[in-house]
Amino acid sequence: MKFIDMEKLKKDYEKTGFLIFLLIMAVYYGYRLFALTPWYDELYTYYYFISRGPVYAAIHWPVPNNHVGYSVLSAFLDFLGNPYIGLRGVSYLCALANLILIFGIGRRFLKKGLSLVAVLLYASMNLVNQMAVQGRGYTLGITCYLTAFYCLTFICKELRTAYKYYVVFGMSLVLGLYTLTSDIYFVLPVCMTGGMYLLYQALSESKTSKLPLRKSEYLRKLGKLITVSILAAIVTTGLYAVIWLAIGSNLLVKDETGLYYGMNHVKMILTAPFDALRTGIEYMLSTPYIQSVERQGYFGRLLQWMKTLMNWYYDGFASLFLIIVLTGICLLIWKLISGIRRKEKDNILFLIFLLSGIICIPLFLTIQCALPYYRVFTYGGVLLAFLVAWMFSAILEIFDKAAFDFKNTSRIKKKGITVVGLIGLITILSSFWVNDAHHGQYSMREYQIQDALSHSDIKKAENICVTDCTQQYLMKFLYDITCENTVIEGSDYLLLDKKMMDPEYNEMEWEFYHYYNTIPWDYVNVNMKQVYENESFVLYIKNT
Repeated sequence: MKFIDMEKLKKDYEKTGFLIFLLIMAVYYGYRLFALTPWYDELYTYYYFISRGPVYAAIHWPVPNNHVGYSVLSAFLDFLGNPYIGLRGVSYLCALANLILIFGIGRRFLKKGLSLVAVLLYASMNLVNQMAVQGRGYTLGITCYLTAFYCLTFICKELRTAYKYYVVFGMSLVLGLYTLTSDIYFVLPVCMTGGMYLLYQALSESKTSKLPLRKSEYLRKLGKLITVSILAAIVTTGLYAVIWLAIGSNLLVKDETGLYYGMNHVKMILTAPFDALRTGIEYMLSTPYIQSVERQGYFGRLLQWMKTLMNWYYDGFASLFLIIVLTGICLLIWKLISGIRRKEKDNILFLIFLLSGIICIPLFLTIQCALPYYRVFTYGGVLLAFLVAWMFSAILEIFDKAAFDFKNTSRIKKKGITVVGLIGLITILSSFWVNDAHHGQYSMREYQIQDALSHSDIKKAENICVTDCTQQYLMKFLYDITCENTVIEGSDYLLLDKKMMDPEYNEMEWEFYHYYNTIPWDYVNVNMKQVYENESFVLYIKNT
């Protein structure tokens, strides 16, 4: 059996265009995977979790920096021996998978040609592009989101659904939440989407066929979906319970005033599992990264937050896309109500998916009174891309039914209008791709440290010291050198941030191990020589 039917491909210009674009993006993402210097969060993830193996990554959670599911999968890839693949390989595969899933879902619900438009809209978003191959769990989370909905289309639309779709659906929810607890923002809406659609179909079937509601196939599917969702919640809780026990036991055996001080971790867990569990949960919930903000004046800040999020998607077009989203919500509600009245089935699921996903973001944030990092909502790019592509076809349908004679316009003219609209869209998207900020380094500081390290023969150094944690993590990532020595005297290698060399610089830097007054300048000036300097760093080696 041929993997690709070339004859069909020649006739299916949309699929041909997508495959070409996918190949281009595979090369582009591959370039970014190896060319961009990892920034701090990536380096922290690699140093403390990925490089220490899947078991360690699965049980350690000092801060939310450990996207557990991602770190565990990446730790397996790290066995291949290339740190870039170990850190970013999972994201790379997921970035390509997301394009395929968006295209596949679009082919099921959008008019011909618009699934490719949705892919282009998604891939062109700055936030999506920045996260695409980062060694973080956001791109993996999107894959889980899209996979869950893709399975949902089979569960909801096919009369007899294979159990594999329920299994993959549940696994997607588990992996999403195991990677990022914040993925609850999309897990709940996607479950609600399936539940609302199946309930609607069950009620509709009961009315039209006069069958009792309890005998509805859709109601049985709803029961299965609820069961799978509950099982997914139980499995996720079990996975996090391991983390909570590890955190709790670690804190309790180190507490000099506590009953379990100095006790072996395993013995402590076996002796008082509930104490360890409670302590671990309290520690995770107490992190400042997931705390609510002040309620007073929240709605004004939320509106500004939403505008900034839109700017992260499409820089400079925040107001335009806020208007598009608000217009889209109204259009979705109208189409959903009219579709229910006409007892349509085909697009109801997709409309519920878009509407619930979009509305739930501000709703959940308002309930929680939180303003998370914008990268948490990278998955929102999926909703925005689908919404714009869907609105394009919906507006054309409205034109067809309008009072003016668009409906009778010749096919050539209609195609001409569509082509002009698509060319305009592609022109706008192209402006982002030619922007340097779209492709540049994640952080210049990490890039300059890597640059300085490349001008040293660090592997031959006998006594290395580190003066800040970022260079410590980069040494591990680039050269597999684990260095925790911060003593400068006696070292034969020294890399200093220029801020450390300024006696007037008094601002505290959290990543610094040294400041001007802690540096033994007599030793440096007598025993070391400067061999390289860039914009932010000076490299010294010991005199031979």
